Amino acid sequence: MTALQGSSPRRPGSGIDSPQVVQDDPALDDRYREYRRRQAKGLASILPKEAVRPLYARAREWGRETGNEVEKDPLATLYLFLERLLPLPPQDVWEGDRQAHLDAHVKEEFASPPAHRRSSPPVTVESRGMEMDGLRWRATLNLFRRDEAWRGFIVFNPVGEDEMVRTADIFREEDPDEIRNRFLGFHNQTLQAFLRSVLP
Repeated sequence: MTALQGSSPRRPGSGIDSPQVVQDDPALDDRYREYRRRQAKGLASILPKEAVRPLYARAREWGRETGNEVEKDPLATLYLFLERLLPLPPQDVWEGDRQAHLDAHVKEEFASPPAHRRSSPPVTVESRGMEMDGLRWRATLNLFRRDEAWRGFIVFNPVGEDEMVRTADIFREEDPDEIRNRFLGFHNQTLQAFLRSVLP
């Protein structure tokens, strides 16, 4: 349960600019907070029961002293306290690791036991260019996990514009790499067909 474990470098030539994808993620701050919470919950889940009561008493005392006590959710106070005990990386270090090892972060975010009890926003894992009717488009693959399976959809936006359209959840696999490989294997005509299906 160490911070940032199990990361593996991305495959070269996959076509994605991980630093840009991570920086452009509007939910990045929330993802970092949820990462910290998952680590705290993971620690709480492996503590012996006899250790939880005194630790919770310390957490309540800390919460009162610092103004972090969550009266309506006692466990939330414990998790906040555990976050401060764990040697978790500051957000800028976590972001750098996420940029370098996006695959591992996505799997930890969606597949870890604490994550199964919370919903996370879909995350962009691949991006590629395409053309249709003389216009350049950017197609991005977005993944999330639901019901013990990985699901995904494609978002299209014209290069240099804010407008975007997306498909329905057209992918469902046990392994996110299978979805990525299918997406990367699409010919331009296949992407055009998906794009035409969602244009007004």
